[in-house]
Amino acid sequence: MTAAGEFQASVTSPLLLSVPITGHFEALLGHVALTISVRLESTYGQPQVRSALCQSSIGYVDLNVRNTGVITDFFINAFKAFLISHFKPQVEQRMCNLIETIINTDMNRLLSTMPLKPKSKIGQHGLKNFTLIHFVQNLREKNLLLDYHLTSDPFVQNGAISMLAKGEISWRGNGGTPFFPPNVRIPPPHGVHMVEFYATDYLANSMLYHVYKQHLLDVVVGPESSPQLKASLYFIVIELFVNLQINYLRSCFQDLLLTSCGSGFCIGEFLGALSEQYPDREVEVVFTARKAPLIVFVENRARFRLHGRMNMFVRPRNATQVKEMIIRSDTTMTANVRMWLNSSRIVGNATIENLDFKLLETKIEDVDQASFGDLGLFGAEFLEKLLTEILQLGIVMPSMQGVYLKSPRLVFFFLLPSRFSELLNFSKG
Repeated sequence: MTAAGEFQASVTSPLLLSVPITGHFEALLGHVALTISVRLESTYGQPQVRSALCQSSIGYVDLNVRNTGVITDFFINAFKAFLISHFKPQVEQRMCNLIETIINTDMNRLLSTMPLKPKSKIGQHGLKNFTLIHFVQNLREKNLLLDYHLTSDPFVQNGAISMLAKGEISWRGNGGTPFFPPNVRIPPPHGVHMVEFYATDYLANSMLYHVYKQHLLDVVVGPESSPQLKASLYFIVIELFVNLQINYLRSCFQDLLLTSCGSGFCIGEFLGALSEQYPDREVEVVFTARKAPLIVFVENRARFRLHGRMNMFVRPRNATQVKEMIIRSDTTMTANVRMWLNSSRIVGNATIENLDFKLLETKIEDVDQASFGDLGLFGAEFLEKLLTEILQLGIVMPSMQGVYLKSPRLVFFFLLPSRFSELLNFSKG
């Protein structure tokens, strides 16, 4: 290691005036050795590093000065052994001071930018006057927080630094999820990736539990919120009555959630004698989740199951009428979710595999389990759109200031059967 530059000095004596000396120096440092020990810590869940040991040693120093004058050059070079004995330990100490500052200050400043509780995209309240657009906007209220606090001190394993984080999504970051993450063994690093991020189903299922507890899956659907319902039903009817003129079909969806249709199409024509028993009434559909949804990851996809209750009401038309429940039912939905990386955000889409309706009670004549079950075709299209909209909001992967993900890749691993049984038992509880 070499160093060169200009220097200024002065020679003082009790009998003589101070003599300033300026010139150039060249120093050659050889056999430089550094021993550094760094401790990885987790203070209040925040990753931190601390310098535990720093030792530096310089084997030899060759120092030469020039352009200070012939006599001064000779004088300084003659006593350079004396100068080196004072110069070398100062350089050794300065090297360790610089390294400790980088580790204890600069590195921790960088690690402090790691978000411990980044906000998710799930909203604050259940919805009324429901539309897909309103629902997605409500999800952006950001009240569910993803907790990235470290659960233990970081450690070095297989040539890489491993950090185990909590990975719980809860309401306002307060925790309280009644089940725990699985015990998993982090596989050794493979390939040429600089960073590998592993997440278990606990991340998604903790979020779904708190979504359920905060009633964020409870929605109310009425005529004022039916444009998306019309769009879903539009394609269904095309499949069922492909021989009808499309322009005619487009004109049929003016008032979908009404009991009396006029010349268009409405639910009153579909559900038995609804239009005769309750003429000229608006229909309201209320969906509530019966238990926390469940998501299980399998190869290249995830399976999502939701148990809910769907009740149908007719709204009063005047002061002499009251809101009346006309159908009470339970529903179970199973969907396949495919996910991928979009920059640093995990996004996806959904396809409904199965949607079952179980009729519990009805006040409408000519409506039985068979006819009511046909609504599954209509509901599947609508819920597919809803789930895909939600998944497109995505989950942001943790990052730190100045750190950017380049060419990230998402890989799914098989879920252990014991873990599947644990989640299934919780879902049934």
